[in-house]
Amino acid sequence: MDMGKLAGKNAIVTGGSSGIGRAIAMALATEGANVAIGDLSESPREGGARTTDEIVKMGSKSFFVQTDVSKEGDVEKLVSAAISKFGNLDIMVNNAGITVIKSALETTGDEFLRVLEVNVKGAFLGSKYALKHMVSRKSGKIINLASNFSFTALGNISAYVTSKTAVLGLTKALAVEFAPFGININAIAPGATKTEFTRPFWGNSEGLNELAQRTPFRKNGEFLVKPGDIGRTAVFLASEDSDMMTGTSILVDGGWNAW
Repeated sequence: MDMGKLAGKNAIVTGGSSGIGRAIAMALATEGANVAIGDLSESPREGGARTTDEIVKMGSKSFFVQTDVSKEGDVEKLVSAAISKFGNLDIMVNNAGITVIKSALETTGDEFLRVLEVNVKGAFLGSKYALKHMVSRKSGKIINLASNFSFTALGNISAYVTSKTAVLGLTKALAVEFAPFGININAIAPGATKTEFTRPFWGNSEGLNELAQRTPFRKNGEFLVKPGDIGRTAVFLASEDSDMMTGTSILVDGGWNAW
């Protein structure tokens, strides 16, 4: 009987209640992993059952810890809880993120720093506390969520673009530092993905048309990336299929950055 690529593995997904994080958590669980969810809220933005409940229905273990990833104590508590309940930690997915959508002229310094605190500091802290455990075991997979805007940009999201560019640098630096311990550290760079988080970009005809013009690939007429596409990419990076990959990023953007 096929138990899945990640049977017996234990994972954490930050920002796992909704959107891409939820899809990643469900994909990992589908392949047999136990998944701890760290998020500000346990309720999905999309509505419906909690991520933890859906994972338990699949036969895996799951629990929720309220977590602000910009707070070191919260992240340490999340990782400690996962290790305590699961016994060890094999996979850390640093997905939690925020954005500010406004002109740079209207963005306050505090707003800019808050985006960096969540998107960059949060990925650093998640990696740090996962690595404290993984180094002793000389194995582990860390997956950071970058963005297609790690490579290009749109107007009115300067803080987000800056933060996601920094996530790539963090991924490379940690990958080099911890390669001697057999730990793989990579990033996924999603393009325009249909979630509630990105609704301001695709939820109106003007925004949708702009995204359509920038995305050359079509699958059955669809050009927006689906959360499940990112989930399957995370499974690849969390599994032994990616054992010789570290310090790199995978664009899942429908060809946005190809032209």
